[in-house]
Amino acid sequence: MDKNFLDDTFLARWISGDLSAKELEAFKKSSDYHKFNKINEGVQKLKIPAYNKQEAFSNLQERVKQEKDNKNIGKRITSWMYSTAAVLIIAFGVYYFLNLQSHYQTGFGEQLTVMLPDNSKVQLNANSQIEFNSKRWETNREVKLVGEAFFDVEKGASFKVLTGTGVVEVLGTEFNVVTRQNFFEVQCYQGRVKVNNLNIKDAITLAEGNAFRIVNGTVEKWTFPDRKSSWLQGESSFTNTPLSQVIIVFENQFNVTFNTTKIDANEKFTGGFTHENLKLALKTVFETMNITYTIKDENKIILVNKDSKN
Repeated sequence: MDKNFLDDTFLARWISGDLSAKELEAFKKSSDYHKFNKINEGVQKLKIPAYNKQEAFSNLQERVKQEKDNKNIGKRITSWMYSTAAVLIIAFGVYYFLNLQSHYQTGFGEQLTVMLPDNSKVQLNANSQIEFNSKRWETNREVKLVGEAFFDVEKGASFKVLTGTGVVEVLGTEFNVVTRQNFFEVQCYQGRVKVNNLNIKDAITLAEGNAFRIVNGTVEKWTFPDRKSSWLQGESSFTNTPLSQVIIVFENQFNVTFNTTKIDANEKFTGGFTHENLKLALKTVFETMNITYTIKDENKIILVNKDSKN
């Protein structure tokens, strides 16, 4: 290997993209570049943190220097480098395997049931996603959620649902979680759940039939009689929910967009709508709120308050 490529920082700077154009051009013309590049490409595909790769390459660099004085350096370096590459890739592969995340996502109007490794069940509502580590599940029952999901959790070690605004922790129960920007809601259908939210100081424990919500920093609590979340049965229901959130659910279920400039999107709504028929759903919600709706181009809906002078 060219001595110019054996200083203490060269390979590290190459990996991090800090070589000058002149250095990179010279390196690419060397036979060593192709050998190291094959190893680096394999490591990049495994998404291993940069410091691990740099340490591995530093060790590799040191070994090459030691081998240089040997008369058979050409053959030995080639053989050793590819053996080392195989070892590195196997090692990184094990790391990647142990940290592999399972990811599930739904689109507009879609629902999906996901069985977790312990037979706990997650039912994803439209435009939602979860992620969890199946390889470490026995010691780390954690699910990351974006959107809305209903959880039926098997009893066992602590089970946590992680969201951008709070954590829901249970031992074994049924509950529904909604997490969106400036909106976080939990409803407990069976057992008990503990809710830790970034906007409140102390954790809140919910028993069966109890619900908790934070909207733009405001805490709300209420009770409900339902045995299952309504969206699992083809309907969406709401209790004193801001119309802005009702509209988001419409968009997720029917893949439509709304123009809300002529209504008060902070107005509260209690009721529900079916997922089977868009026009019926619109009529059910907006006629009761004295709001007219106009459908344009099949998926654009204009809302206007009937009392509006415009």
